[in-house]
Amino acid sequence: MLSQNGTGWPRVFVRDGALRAQGIEFKWFFRFALALFVVLAAALWAWPSRAESGGFGTVSAPIPLPRPSISQNAALRPTVPAPNAPVSIMPPISEPGDRGSPPLLDRIMNVVILGDSLGDGLWAGLYRELKSDPRFNIIKRSKVSTGFVRKDYFDWNAEVEKVLAEEQVDIAVVMIGTNDRQVLVDDQGRRHRLRAPGWEAAYKQRVDRFTQSLTDRGVLVYWVGLPVMRSPRFGGDMRYFNTIYEERAAANGVPFIPTWNDLADASGSYQAYGPDTNGRRRLLRADDGIHFTLAGYRVLASVVAEDLVRDRNAGILPGEALPIERSAVESPTSLEQAAVGQGQTAPAVTSSSPPAEASPLVASSVEAEAAETPELRPGRADDWRWPRL
Repeated sequence: MLSQNGTGWPRVFVRDGALRAQGIEFKWFFRFALALFVVLAAALWAWPSRAESGGFGTVSAPIPLPRPSISQNAALRPTVPAPNAPVSIMPPISEPGDRGSPPLLDRIMNVVILGDSLGDGLWAGLYRELKSDPRFNIIKRSKVSTGFVRKDYFDWNAEVEKVLAEEQVDIAVVMIGTNDRQVLVDDQGRRHRLRAPGWEAAYKQRVDRFTQSLTDRGVLVYWVGLPVMRSPRFGGDMRYFNTIYEERAAANGVPFIPTWNDLADASGSYQAYGPDTNGRRRLLRADDGIHFTLAGYRVLASVVAEDLVRDRNAGILPGEALPIERSAVESPTSLEQAAVGQGQTAPAVTSSSPPAEASPLVASSVEAEAAETPELRPGRADDWRWPRL
């Protein structure tokens, strides 16, 4: 039996009437929405054509703006370099010797580091010491395990020509020598032991050729001396190399920057710990007694940076002669202190000794007969014959 609601009509008839009413309302809403959509679509379709022909009101033409003249266009147009033309981000380079503008604003100089593993570390130190000075751009072209002795492994006199062809070299900082304690084969194929007259003469010739390749291109060359070493025997050879570098630097008209006393203690001896660039006591030297920690390389670089900044402030540009009177290395007194500090016999120094002058390419030191080359047997650790036959 069907249930009834409060009006007395069966529930099924009430529900059917409500559904019919809802269906009528939905149909009217759907028709209204469809008509509105058609009207809007027609209006959007007709708007562009009517706007062009004057419908829906008059559309005024855009107000013409003043156009720049041809000369103004040329001035505003960005300059496009010709194809294959070199693009420079450097400021204009003034001619060497030009003092028309303050030295601080002349130009940015490329500082190229040449040398061995100590040169690598010097680059790292100089990069940090001079990164706040926008006048210098530090470039590393050093190579570890190289020197002037082994031309078969790496020929620095050929490499420097390559560097000059690839880089704009304004300043060259040279630090080299720790790998040159070995037999040298000259250009005629003759072998010479370390410190022998033939070794020294051939070595000086290679140093001179290297330096002249740079100075002939107008490069400002700074030759950095080798620092104090932990091993007395190794340090003695490094002091010997420093005498050669100082002599040839003076002969070629380039400054020599000594570093021995700057990295030694008060007595001129080796020290692993010392003050860093901020005056704090730090570990400066590596475990091998030759190389440095980063803090030590910054101390080493600060010595070189002092000369670079001083000459830069003086307005010295590439192609000009550098003052070399300050490049007198450690005085005989300081060398004597360094030798005594490392347990070696110091050379005799008299007050009447004449000043050192640039000497010709002959040996300045010859070892005693007791230091003659020992008999070399194949396979022994002291078999330094090169190249091996």
